[in-house]
Amino acid sequence: MYELYINGQFIKGEGKRIKVLDPADNSVITELDTASEKQCKLALEAAKDAFKSWAATPIGERCAWLNKLIDTVMEEKEAIAEILSAESGKPYKTALEDVYGFEDFARFYAEEGKRINGTTVYTPSKPYGAMYHAVERRPLGVVVAHIAWNYPIAMAALKIGPAMVAGDPIIIKPASNTPLATLYLGRIIDRIGLPKGVINIVCGPASVVAKTLNSSTIPSMITLIGSSDTGRQAIAESSTSIKRFSMELGGNAPVIVMPDADVDQAAARTIGMKCDNGGQICTNYNRIYVHEAVYEEYLAKVQEGLKAVKCGSKHDEGYIMGPMITREGRDRMFELIRDAEEKGATLVCGGTIPEGLEAGNFITPALLRDCTEDMRLSCEEIFGPIIAVRSFADLDDVLAKANDTELGLASYFYGHNAKDIAKVFETIEAGDVFINGGSGGANTPHIGLKQSGVGCDQSCWSLDEYFCLKRLSMEP
Repeated sequence: MYELYINGQFIKGEGKRIKVLDPADNSVITELDTASEKQCKLALEAAKDAFKSWAATPIGERCAWLNKLIDTVMEEKEAIAEILSAESGKPYKTALEDVYGFEDFARFYAEEGKRINGTTVYTPSKPYGAMYHAVERRPLGVVVAHIAWNYPIAMAALKIGPAMVAGDPIIIKPASNTPLATLYLGRIIDRIGLPKGVINIVCGPASVVAKTLNSSTIPSMITLIGSSDTGRQAIAESSTSIKRFSMELGGNAPVIVMPDADVDQAAARTIGMKCDNGGQICTNYNRIYVHEAVYEEYLAKVQEGLKAVKCGSKHDEGYIMGPMITREGRDRMFELIRDAEEKGATLVCGGTIPEGLEAGNFITPALLRDCTEDMRLSCEEIFGPIIAVRSFADLDDVLAKANDTELGLASYFYGHNAKDIAKVFETIEAGDVFINGGSGGANTPHIGLKQSGVGCDQSCWSLDEYFCLKRLSMEP
């Protein structure tokens, strides 16, 4: 059932055998034979061979193929969600949302592709008709896409969607922690009869699979969702040839809660963000700054709200928070909490292993107060269910602290003063600025500044990255 998908064929991996675990109890779901270096090269050659015919396929036909893929994925949404829930530890409802994310993102590109056009450019020194310039978007080439473990199906759409529309064959590499749902997509791709080599799926250790894909001279683009360290590694490995990069990398998101904020809203959204997917979201709240005027109120509301959260997985009922993806990830949460306490923070609640769930990678959501900038949880991306709060008095001072990081993915502000909002938007060094819980969608770009990325995901701006430009200049 779970095999590599290369050039329209299912192939048993010839590389290292790995165990895919259920994070809820660390039981073995399956043992998977991953791709060898030779098989990765086969996938690259398959994509290369497919490029000429796929690029020549009319864009409307490519969009129709994408819509057919979306429709078939959604026909099997429950089956995909069950697989994803097991391998990621997500509650089933959260896994199902990931599959709906595939539809939302991919459908956007299927529609946006129909609106791709070119333009004409005038020569200022010549009269009309003396010189014509036309600029068009054309298919870029082979794309290699590395998918993070936490939202693999929705993330696959962020790469498959623009690549198919642009005419770029793609090789998808899912994370080794959650490869199964993505490999299952190969079954769906095969069922609809998509031309061979247009989408290939290989998985396995980064030291073999990622390195082989990145270092090849075949890809025109390397796109990645992952940590900043992973992004730097991919760029280094890719230096064998000139390639384009589109990367959404790590974050260290600041959250600023002003005295005129809706504290109930801020507290509720904090709990939602830090408990969704076990807090394992790159845009998650990391350093939470709450104005001293509402500091105690905010802490009390968060503490009270956390009482409704229960640890669990799959089809458990209620407000369920799943496990960390690995035992190492969970144990790192204990290290961050311990470091914070040693440096003066107070653990208000949580941060324990829930009774009866010791076999899994669960940790109860932890609320820490009086955190400081020298703590590891301020300097590192937490990527887990730790709510790290500290008070502030001056907005300018807190903005300077918010920007004191090499990362710049998401940022959050709660308050209603127009001048404060304008100052935050102009000052904050992050690609995404969310005011009072504002969110985005398929038509809005998800942008990383500084060490948090290159280019963007989502939106027409992301689609542009999968095309190259070609110019015609003509004297009649």
